[in-house]
Amino acid sequence: MYNLINKLGLAGLFLAAALAIAVSPAPAWAAQDAPAGEKTEEGQAASKKKTFSLDDVVVRGETTRQTLDSMGATVLDHDQIVDRVYTTPLDMLTLSPGISIQQYHQGGTASAFQMRGFTSCSHGPDAAIFLDGVPLNETDGYADTNIIIPEEIDRVEVIKGPASALYGNYASAGVVHFITIKQGDFSRLKARYGSFNTQDVVFTMARRDGQLDQVYAGQVYHTDGYQDNSNWDKQNAAGRWTYRFTERFDATFGFRFFNSTWDAPGYIPQAVYDSRPSSAVSDVNGGKKKRFDGRVDLRYKLTEQSKLMFYTWGYSQDFTRWYQNWISPSQRQGSDYGNERLFQRSVFGAGISYNFKGELLSRATSLILGVDYMREDDQRERWNLVVGQGRNRGSKYEDYDLKLNTTSLYGEFDFAVLKPLRLILGARLDSFSGDLDDRMPASNYDLDGPNVFSPKAGLVYTVMPDWELFANYGRGFALPRDKDLFKDSDLNPSIRSQYEVGTRAKPAQWLDASLVFWRLDTTDDLQARLDDPTKQENAGETRRQGVEVAANVYPAEHWYVHGDYAYIDSEYLKYTSGGVSYDGNTLSSVPDHVVNLEAGYHPPLGLGGRVRYRYVSDRYLNSANTMVLDGHSVVSAQLNYTFSPKYRLELDVVNLFDEKYTNYGGYTNGEMTYAPEDPLSVYLTLRVHF
Repeated sequence: MYNLINKLGLAGLFLAAALAIAVSPAPAWAAQDAPAGEKTEEGQAASKKKTFSLDDVVVRGETTRQTLDSMGATVLDHDQIVDRVYTTPLDMLTLSPGISIQQYHQGGTASAFQMRGFTSCSHGPDAAIFLDGVPLNETDGYADTNIIIPEEIDRVEVIKGPASALYGNYASAGVVHFITIKQGDFSRLKARYGSFNTQDVVFTMARRDGQLDQVYAGQVYHTDGYQDNSNWDKQNAAGRWTYRFTERFDATFGFRFFNSTWDAPGYIPQAVYDSRPSSAVSDVNGGKKKRFDGRVDLRYKLTEQSKLMFYTWGYSQDFTRWYQNWISPSQRQGSDYGNERLFQRSVFGAGISYNFKGELLSRATSLILGVDYMREDDQRERWNLVVGQGRNRGSKYEDYDLKLNTTSLYGEFDFAVLKPLRLILGARLDSFSGDLDDRMPASNYDLDGPNVFSPKAGLVYTVMPDWELFANYGRGFALPRDKDLFKDSDLNPSIRSQYEVGTRAKPAQWLDASLVFWRLDTTDDLQARLDDPTKQENAGETRRQGVEVAANVYPAEHWYVHGDYAYIDSEYLKYTSGGVSYDGNTLSSVPDHVVNLEAGYHPPLGLGGRVRYRYVSDRYLNSANTMVLDGHSVVSAQLNYTFSPKYRLELDVVNLFDEKYTNYGGYTNGEMTYAPEDPLSVYLTLRVHF
C-alpha cells in the first residue's frame, strides 16, 4: 500500500495523523457509550456489536455485526438516517465513507451509486441490494430502492467489496442490506412540505401484544420537481407480523405494495444546462411501476446456541418507462428515436440456514451454513418512439422471456483462535441455469452454468478493549448482464479479488475512529464496448484501491462532530478496445476524493440542529479520459425544535449556498448531457410520536 499512500500527498499526512489518534490508547478507556442520539456510523456499530446474541440473527443467515468486525463495513442505524431530506432513499448511502451518487433525477427510475470504484451499483450489476433478505437486483443488476420508506428502516448494513460469504451475484463491489423494524410499541407520523411542491406523509406503527408483534408503514409522496416535466407520485405500504408460538418457534409474515407514476425531464444538453437548467428535454420521458411482494420466515431454536431458519419470498412487478433523449437538429420528424420499455417480472425464492453461536474447544465460535434458491422470470418488450409523436408506440424491436435459476451454498465460520484473535473463514458456490426465448428474431438459448466458487477469509485482533485491527480477503464475481449471459458464450464472469486491512478504535468516550486500506483487482472486467455500448466485452484487467478514514468526536453533552474522507485510485491495468490501448487510464465516473463533514447539537428538548458539508471531486466520463465532469461542494443544514417527546419541528435547507452542480453527466448527439441537482431548497417537517 506504500504507493497508494505516496499518491495521497498531504492527504497521506492527514491519514497518518488520524491513524495515530485512532490506535493510541488513552489513559482510561471509555466505560460507557456516548448517548445514542449523538453517535454516528462506526460509533453506533461498536456499541451494538457488544450485545449480539443468537436472537439477533433474523433473516437469510444475516450478517451479524460481530462478523462485520473483519470488514470495512458501515452500519447506519435508524436515528442516523430518519430525520434527513433525501432526493431518493438511495441518498442515505452518502452517510457511509467513499460512496458517491449518480442521481439521475428521472422520477421513479433507479439512480446509481459508486462504491469501491464501481459506478453502476443499483443501476447495473456491481452491487447486491437487499430489503429484509429479499434481493432487489433484477437480471441486469438494476435495483429500485424507491420502494423503501426510510422511517421504517431499523438499520442499513453497507458491506464494501466481496467480503461476505452470505452474498454472491452482484456483490463484487459490495452489499447494501436495508433491514426494517420488526418490533416495538410506537406510533409515528411525519408530515413534510417543501420546495417544488414536495409533499411527503409517512405513518409507522408497531405494537407488541403478548405473543404477537405487528409493524405497519405507509407513505404518500408527491413532488413537482425542480425541472419541467418532473411530477412524481408514489404510494408505499408495508406490514409485518411476528408470532411466537412457543419459546423455541416463531414465524414472521411480511408484505409490501408499491405504486408509482412519474414524468421525467430527460438529460439536457450543455447549452440548456448553462442557460436554463430547470428545462426538460420534452414531455415524453416518464414511467410507471406497480410491485407487490411477500415473505415468510420460520425460526426454530434447536438449543440455546443454535437456530434453524427457513424462509420463502416472492414478488411481481410491472414497469413501464418512456425514454427519449434530447433531439438534435439532424433528427427529423417521424424518425425513430428513444423507446418505450415494458418489463414484467415475477420472482420466487426460498432458503434454509443453520446458525450456531457458542463454544467449540472452549473457544467462542459462530457458524452459519445455508442454501438459497431463486427463480426469476422476466418478460421484456421494447418499442421505438417516433420523433414528434410523444409516447405513442412505433415499431417493436425487442421481445423476449428470460428465466434464470440461481442455487447457492454458503458457509461462514468465526472462531476465537486465541482470546484476542478471531479467524473468520467463508465460502460460497453459486450455480446458474435457465433459458432465453427471444422472439426478435425467433431463437432459443439454454444456460447451464457458470458455477462460481468464492472463498473468503478474515482476521480480527483485539489489541485492547475498544481497539481492533482487522484484515480480510474476499473473491467475488460479476456475470454478463441480461441476454448477454445466454447469447454470448465468449464472455466470462468477471473475477474480483479484494484485500482489506484496517483498524477501529474508541480511545476515549468522546472519540471513535476507523481507518481502512483496500485493493480490489478484477480480471475479465466487463465493460461496454466502445463501438457498440449496448454490448459488453471482457476488458482485460482493472485495479481499484483506496483509503477510507472516519472519526466521530463528542466534545460536550449533546454535541457531535463527524468527518470521513475517501481516496479512490482506479485504473485500467490492461485494456485494449478497437485497437486502442487504455492501459493506465482512470476508470470512468470514479471520483478521486469524497469528503463528508458534519457538526450538530441534539438535545432531548428545545432547539437543535446540524450543518453538513459534502465534497466530491472531478471524474472522467469516458475511458479515453477526454471528458470531465466537474466536482462540487455542497452545504446543507437543519434547524429543529423538540417541543416534547411527542412533537418535533424540523427546518431543512438543502444546498444552502445555491451551488449549481450535477452528479450525472453523459454524452449524446455529439455533446455532454446533464441531470442538474436541486438548487437551494427548503423543507418543513413535523414529527409526532403518539
